[in-house]
Amino acid sequence: MSAIGIVLTLFTSTTLAQDTIDIGTLKKKDVKVVQKVLYPKKGLKELGAHFGVMPFDAYTFTPKLELTYGMHLSDKFAWEVALGGGYGLRNGTFRVLEGPSYGITPDAYRYLGSITTDIQWAPIYAKMSWDGKKVFHHDFYALAGAGITMEQAFMEDKSMAFAPGVAIGFGARIFLPNKAAIRIQLRDDILLQPRAKTVESQSFYLKQNTSISVGYVLLNK
Repeated sequence: MSAIGIVLTLFTSTTLAQDTIDIGTLKKKDVKVVQKVLYPKKGLKELGAHFGVMPFDAYTFTPKLELTYGMHLSDKFAWEVALGGGYGLRNGTFRVLEGPSYGITPDAYRYLGSITTDIQWAPIYAKMSWDGKKVFHHDFYALAGAGITMEQAFMEDKSMAFAPGVAIGFGARIFLPNKAAIRIQLRDDILLQPRAKTVESQSFYLKQNTSISVGYVLLNK
């Protein structure tokens, strides 16, 4: 190697050594944020339309539509009001009991409508890759709330019942680029249902309306 080459090698090595900065070892506890939050929610209103079903009732199967309006107080906490409507249909078990083998009408009530208010807590914000090509940002939330539900008896008297109740559930938002999101939710409304025709034997019945829904929501200021 020539003298010039030796000099350049020594100079380059010295320069690189001077430019190297030791930042130490990055510990697990120092990792606070693993990605940029592309869809912050704080201060945004949320307006949505949702379609769902109540498939778990012993005697009925209920399609349901719901309109929601809410406000995100922070990226983790929000409140929401929901107005729902639907119509409970007889399922297979109901039809068997109504048929010639039994000839009875179950003491069942069909869902007609509800109004509820919820508090949502969304501690998880994440992203996922679909087939290694497209990345979707999403959150996961839990909810708790209260409301009132209107239902009607299947029996000939068609008596109405207005039931107060509480709700628990969880869901996820998959964010879309146009200030919108797809919402998937599982919700359980636990009702204390008064029934006028059985008031002498039992004034209130504990009833669960568990629903699965998919909705489209808009997020705007």
